[in-house]
Amino acid sequence: MGVVELRGIVIGENQNGESSKRILVLAKDVGRVMLSARGAKNTKSKLLSGTQLFSYCDFLVYEGKGFYSLTQADLIESFYGIRMDMDKLAEAVYLAEIVEKTCPLGMEQDETLRLLLYALAALDKTQLPPRLISRIFEVKYLQLSGFLSDGGCMVCGMEEEPLFFNETSGEFLCKAHCHGGEIPLLSAVQKAISFVAQREEKQIFAFTLSEEAMEQMDAVLRRYLEVHMGVSLKSREFSKEL
Repeated sequence: MGVVELRGIVIGENQNGESSKRILVLAKDVGRVMLSARGAKNTKSKLLSGTQLFSYCDFLVYEGKGFYSLTQADLIESFYGIRMDMDKLAEAVYLAEIVEKTCPLGMEQDETLRLLLYALAALDKTQLPPRLISRIFEVKYLQLSGFLSDGGCMVCGMEEEPLFFNETSGEFLCKAHCHGGEIPLLSAVQKAISFVAQREEKQIFAFTLSEEAMEQMDAVLRRYLEVHMGVSLKSREFSKEL
């Protein structure tokens, strides 16, 4: 128990009384941690800006018996530009939610933290389509979580085109290992998944896709997440409805 310093990003928030809130932070060296922020909803509170969704901060907290109480939040980055565009905001909310729902508790998640920061920076500062940024995030997050290798056949590892996607098993397969009923991946989609899987940090956001390829990548990854991570989030589809 005592004072603890944490650096992380707010990925969730909920009300705790009229003026206070609880925030879920993905923190360096710690992973997911819940902080209690007394009075943070007051407009004059020194904690107001640092407890907003997507705020990346240095947090000073008091660790009690089974709880963390926030005493100071020094803002590093707010990703304010995301809030000015509904498409960007919708995708950022989805990225925060998928991390909140699937990132293991009680484990260091520094690679996921860096990936989320890169994705939010891409949403905030680049002209890439927001949906593409989310799909790129999904590919790399699946890889970091151990559910995707390098984008080749999941039986033999073959990477030559074309690969096929089995919607029932959620597998990428070469022709020799197809069971029947698979859909052929568009060349651009196969190359995009391989590109992201084989690169690191900001480099993964260095391409664009046609609308046709974007639609297939969207559908394939939706099913892949359902099969391998057991998630199907409404927030993933929200931007398509705008």
